Amino acid sequence: MATESGLRVVRQYSDEGRTLALRTFNEANSEAGTVLRNAWTSFIELVQRLKTSAREVLDPSVLYEELRIFFRDEIARNNAFAILIGLGFGTTGGFMLGMWLARPHLPTPIMKSIASTSFRDPDNVVVCQTAVPQFQSSSDILVRVRAASLNRIDRRIAFGYGRTLRRMIRTYNSTYDPELPLVLGRSCAGIVEAVGTGSKSGLEIGDEVWLATHWYEPGVASEFVVVPETRVSRKPFLIGFEGAASLPYSGSIALNLLDSHHLNEHSCKGRRILVQDACSPVGCVITQLVHKWGANVAATCHTRSVPVINNLGAADIITFANEHFRSNFIDVNVDKSNFINELASREKFHFIFLTTRLGYDYKFLEKFLTKDGVIVDAVEPELSTDDYGVIGRFFLGTYVRWRKAFAVLFRTSVDWGGPHLCHLVLERLAGFVNDETLKTVVDRVYTPNEVERAMEHICSEKSIGSTIVTFR
Repeated sequence: MATESGLRVVRQYSDEGRTLALRTFNEANSEAGTVLRNAWTSFIELVQRLKTSAREVLDPSVLYEELRIFFRDEIARNNAFAILIGLGFGTTGGFMLGMWLARPHLPTPIMKSIASTSFRDPDNVVVCQTAVPQFQSSSDILVRVRAASLNRIDRRIAFGYGRTLRRMIRTYNSTYDPELPLVLGRSCAGIVEAVGTGSKSGLEIGDEVWLATHWYEPGVASEFVVVPETRVSRKPFLIGFEGAASLPYSGSIALNLLDSHHLNEHSCKGRRILVQDACSPVGCVITQLVHKWGANVAATCHTRSVPVINNLGAADIITFANEHFRSNFIDVNVDKSNFINELASREKFHFIFLTTRLGYDYKFLEKFLTKDGVIVDAVEPELSTDDYGVIGRFFLGTYVRWRKAFAVLFRTSVDWGGPHLCHLVLERLAGFVNDETLKTVVDRVYTPNEVERAMEHICSEKSIGSTIVTFR
């Protein structure tokens, strides 16, 4: 009985639940139908309104009247033009950005270079991988370097010489190159690898050439170098790449100094000329040329260099023992050295050429000059721009921008100082070499992996002539 009573209760509640669910479903369907009917009615009304509005908007007379009323207001016209210009620039910029992002990313070719990686670390000159330079002009020349010369100025550059001005120049160049690593080397010799389509130099692929570059430009001690056509010329046919690499920069300095003081084969005869440190690269060139032109040449050098300097044409040589050379001639106590006695025992000079940085004021040498004698400093001067502060760099940047704009406007090149380097000077040097007026003086030849030894050697007072790094 209890079981039947329980089943009856369950059945009763089940029937009541089913009835309640059916009632709820029917009410929901009724409400949903009402909502759908209302939505459909609203949609039909919206379509009718859109049709009516479209007929009015698309009516040419109505459209013309609306535009005339809108553009009657100057502010509205300006806003409309601004919107159109913005849409144009935005569309163009977006298209160009998309094309740039979709461009194929080719791997950058790299090469072996001798470069400075820091301006403070004493071991900052190393062999590293740098990007192969690209043409900046249709008249540029790509040269595969066979040999490059490292000069004393390269050591100064490695420790920050010209850093401020070089940074300004690089900032306003059309292509941005990183400040470091900074490739060293002022002159090189090699083979033409490619010639720009606009070049009028007459050079062809395979020609053997030599070239030089300024201190404020990237160096050439790398496997490849790109230079303007005005900086490169065919090398002398009598010498190899190592010998040719020793002359372009130092020879250009020497010719610039001789020309500026009107010294040539006609004016040198009988002149007494003293060449300080004649075993430096510039000293070797000056000694040979003025000797060939008839001057009486005196030279200073250390004992090891005497045979070489004598062979170059210096008949009167002031020598110091190797271990005392620096203390006798380069240190600040030069006025107490034997150098003064050596000069006092000789006739006065018409010209004194200084080819090495000195640690003292050399004006005391004026008493060893004739009445119209001249002291000629062949060393790159110290740059005040290297010590500029924030204000100085601001004005320097303004000056660089002005010079750059002027050069672009008048299609000229900007000269930031240093010797005049061009193919005409190189052709003169080649003529002197080919007629044996000028000999190359190469002291040591190193491989790129021996760059540390090479840098130590060029700064040594025992070095003679040029120090070469070969990339063969």
